[in-house]
Amino acid sequence: MATNDLWKDCAGWLTKCGVLRPDHKANWPDACLSDLAYTLRDGVLLCNLLNTIEKGCFDLKDVNQKPQMAQFLCLRNIKTFLQVCQDVFGLKESDLFEPSMLFDLTDFYRVLYTLSKLSNCPKVLKKNIPGFSIHKPRTSSQEDIYRNLNASCGGSAISPHLDPTWMQFTIKCPRFDELDEDIYEDLCYVTFSSELPTASHSLEKRDYVINELVETEKNYVDVLATLQRCFMRPLGSILKDEDNRIIFMGIKELCEIHAGFHSQLRKVVAPGSSARLSEVFLNWREKF
Repeated sequence: MATNDLWKDCAGWLTKCGVLRPDHKANWPDACLSDLAYTLRDGVLLCNLLNTIEKGCFDLKDVNQKPQMAQFLCLRNIKTFLQVCQDVFGLKESDLFEPSMLFDLTDFYRVLYTLSKLSNCPKVLKKNIPGFSIHKPRTSSQEDIYRNLNASCGGSAISPHLDPTWMQFTIKCPRFDELDEDIYEDLCYVTFSSELPTASHSLEKRDYVINELVETEKNYVDVLATLQRCFMRPLGSILKDEDNRIIFMGIKELCEIHAGFHSQLRKVVAPGSSARLSEVFLNWREKF
């Protein structure tokens, strides 16, 4: 097998698994290694892959589906993928790559090696989807092709200029003309920095902290709503009033407060909002 065909075998396997569309950029005739590498880099597709192979093998709430390349969120997605590979699919620790190898694109060969191991594990083979094989040790030419992708953008493994159309997600769509691509890119594309996060910009750090805050608050509101829907209301007609008050003390009030707080957070972080995040905390501090 030619060294530059390994990533194509991986893309083909992901397509057979149903998580990469046949018309995705990584499957185009003129596709290159970076098309697949950048598609996997935020960890979203990898996590969705595991849930597609075995529905409910982990809680999808653990996955941020729109991390916008925030380092913290992407690494958390990647770590979730690796943990489930080990806990549910039986991969050994020696089969796994380090999260930074994917996010920083320092060793994509190792990422492919892990996916090869996953594709050939018993649980996946039961789905009658043939796996693909990558063997260690790698050759020096493989080292050159798959290591430090970001630093070698001018090399043969990576297109000299990252085409902005690389990330057409997995939505079926025709190839756009240049103007359509510019409009679509403004709305949907994630733009990557030419420098990877050895020194993340302060704005990105602030963004992913805020996103994590909003997501955590949303999860808390969901839990409180579930407590009311699944326990508090059904048991309301069974328990004594005093017991009901003791068991579910403050749940209704907490739900109302945090739902309102989360709603305000979402409005503040919405694009075009002129409100300050600090104002939300000041407005709600007395209620907390």
